[in-house]
Amino acid sequence: MMKKTIFTLTTLAVTSVGFAQKAEVVSAFNYNKAFERSLKCSELQNGLASINKATEDATTKEWAKTWYYRGNLYFNVLASKSSKESCANLDADALEKCTDSYMKALTLNFQDPQLKSLDLEKEADLMKFFSAIQSQSKVDDEMYTMDIIGRKFPGLAGEYGNKGIGEFQSKNYKAAQESFGKSMLLSQFTGKMDTMMLYNTALASDLGGENETAKQLYDALIMLKYNVDGNGPSLYRSMANIYKKEGNDAKAQEYIKKGRTAYPNDYNLIVTELDGYLASGKHAEALENLNLAITNNPKNEVLYFARGTVYENLKQQDNAIKDYSKAIELKPDYYDAHFNLGAYYFNSGAEKINEANKLPYNETKKFDALKAEAKGLFEKAIPSIEKAHELNPADVDTANMLIKVYTQTEQYDKAKALKAKFN
Repeated sequence: MMKKTIFTLTTLAVTSVGFAQKAEVVSAFNYNKAFERSLKCSELQNGLASINKATEDATTKEWAKTWYYRGNLYFNVLASKSSKESCANLDADALEKCTDSYMKALTLNFQDPQLKSLDLEKEADLMKFFSAIQSQSKVDDEMYTMDIIGRKFPGLAGEYGNKGIGEFQSKNYKAAQESFGKSMLLSQFTGKMDTMMLYNTALASDLGGENETAKQLYDALIMLKYNVDGNGPSLYRSMANIYKKEGNDAKAQEYIKKGRTAYPNDYNLIVTELDGYLASGKHAEALENLNLAITNNPKNEVLYFARGTVYENLKQQDNAIKDYSKAIELKPDYYDAHFNLGAYYFNSGAEKINEANKLPYNETKKFDALKAEAKGLFEKAIPSIEKAHELNPADVDTANMLIKVYTQTEQYDKAKALKAKFN
């Protein structure tokens, strides 16, 4: 008889604990409602204390409502940031705890035991979840699913997006990548593909050195023809940059060509392709690119300068002079254009001198004629080289070229004075 009494008392004690934990769930619900009326942080604090006890109990931690109520409490912690009395200091991890609570509520809400064990951060399980929703698998409370997906997840997606922006601005790219990714995941539940967040995730992955992830995301954006704020062309350049860093120049050029096909008039893609042509000595292709670039952007002095260098390589001297001069017209203090124009005349003069020196001694008239031509070219070089020296007086190459043209034009005092500055 005594043993039976002890057993009965033990059973009563266990039952009392179970009722106590169930009461904690009810209390948490009531505290949350009280907060929504009073906006007092103490109500949320009490509610969180109650619900967190319930999440540790063997029975109540398996209830969808336990995690739904917990999610609602943390959601209100986040929502209170815009109220007079912010409760954000109750828990610095409210966003993560809120999201985790709702994820558990969604799966535990299913009556099918296999669906209860889904991990919604795994792609395969997420697909099973969507399939179960579409097939209308039985749940304990449809309102939980509707409220979480329809009302709560869009707000949390925005929170993660804002968090990611802050982390991105602080150059914490790994954290930003994770926050942007979480924002995209939550948006997926509503059937929405947030392409802007996809773009942000790609950027964070790229800058964080996650090359493979960045490439996958950029490719996805290219496939979706993403061009918000005109960022479509940059996707191709970003892909090219990654491959270039990896030493795969052929793949980099392939993406630039794809970009040029998709955005034929984009200035940055044209210039990027041009750099590749110039680096590989493909001057004819470079010229074609520059002609298009100048048509689209006729006031850009850099393009005229670049085309001048291409014309020089193609031995089209008159066109080279015109383009260097045009670049200077657009930007009078353009050092490189002044230097190249002066160097062109200087080199042409030097060629005449070399040609004259190779003549036989009996060809005096031809020798004198070539020397005169050379002097005329050196004189033409002087204004441009002097301007280049004025713009960059510390450059030794410019100064040496100027000393030589002064010498060749018999301006010995100027050559001596300039030479003294560099000795």
